[in-house]
Amino acid sequence: MIHNILYNNAFQIKPHKPPTKKLTTSTPLREAKQKWTCFTYVGKETSYITNIFRKTDLKITFRTKTTIESLLSCKNHTPDKFLLSGVYKLTFPDCHKAYIGQTGRCFAARFKEHEAVFRNNCHASNFAKHLIEEGHSFGPIHSIMQVLHYHRKGAHLNTLERFHIHTESATSNHLNDNHTILPNAIFDTLAKKQKQP
Repeated sequence: MIHNILYNNAFQIKPHKPPTKKLTTSTPLREAKQKWTCFTYVGKETSYITNIFRKTDLKITFRTKTTIESLLSCKNHTPDKFLLSGVYKLTFPDCHKAYIGQTGRCFAARFKEHEAVFRNNCHASNFAKHLIEEGHSFGPIHSIMQVLHYHRKGAHLNTLERFHIHTESATSNHLNDNHTILPNAIFDTLAKKQKQP
């Protein structure tokens, strides 16, 4: 009846569509499991390759070759070890106390500096000061100096020196200045890990 009234009064008549019901499922749809891949970051090349995968459903993570442990652990080098630079340990033959130091030049040159300070009866270094005050003898480089870590001069070498001073201070066997030793949880953790077999 309404349809006829609209038609007779020149109204446009649109066909009536019953509302459609959305089908609801009682079980939720399973989400597709994401796939991940890990790339070792080596530079611009890694960025270039991973940008290709960004257009896919593949998720990307990165890792590096270097870890804190690998940066602070000692690496074996050439047999002519005293011609390189890095962190060293001077041990007193008489009392077995130790002094940790670093040098950006070769170890032999730094050893000669310690020896000159001792020979000139000067208190310029804690090592020479202890030798003079305690009346200890000054031995050859092979019996006194131990190379702890090889590295070139820079911020990384400073961190390596602080790490080795920190581990030596745990034994209360060091002659380094106490104000240079600060609490460090990372150093403690790495020192414990190095002691494990």
